[in-house]
Amino acid sequence: MTEQAQVPAQKKRNWGVKIILILVAVLVAVAAYFILGAILPRWWSDVIAGQIRRDLGASVLVGMFYGFVFTFIPLLVAWQATRKAVSWPWKIAIVLVAVAIATPNLLTAGIVFGSTESAHAGQRTLSVDAGFFTTWTAISAVAAVVVFIAVTILWALWRRRGKQMKVLKQAENHRIRAAKNAEAQAQDTTPSA
Repeated sequence: MTEQAQVPAQKKRNWGVKIILILVAVLVAVAAYFILGAILPRWWSDVIAGQIRRDLGASVLVGMFYGFVFTFIPLLVAWQATRKAVSWPWKIAIVLVAVAIATPNLLTAGIVFGSTESAHAGQRTLSVDAGFFTTWTAISAVAAVVVFIAVTILWALWRRRGKQMKVLKQAENHRIRAAKNAEAQAQDTTPSA
């Protein structure tokens, strides 16, 4: 009887430990959010300003590069999670990798749409040192989404066409075999002279 009474007490302690660990993880995540929210926008705007160096042409090209590449590639990676052969833990990992690849665009969006002091400092840095960067990043990101949708639709049409062709070839092969069998039966049933 004493063994049965000890098992539920251990389970209660395990739940208590799990709850405490979850609370600690949430507190660490919130603290990391605020710390990174204060550091990353300024850092990212300085990185971009260093790459562009107040050259408007470079601002357009760098914006187009970041906008297109770091939208299109994450979408392609995330698309792999839709495959039926991929199990759920791997699907989550694939999506996390896609988000990690999209980090440059997420940082830029954090500067543009952010309301913190650090985001405002990043906005000022980008508007002075990288004039067209945010505009062309957004335009290229939208273009990447459009291209991705077009590629996805064309891929689906291509696969459907391939399946239809396979079915038609099988039907044609079946028709040819049936015609040969009918011809062979007709020759077997005709009386020989």
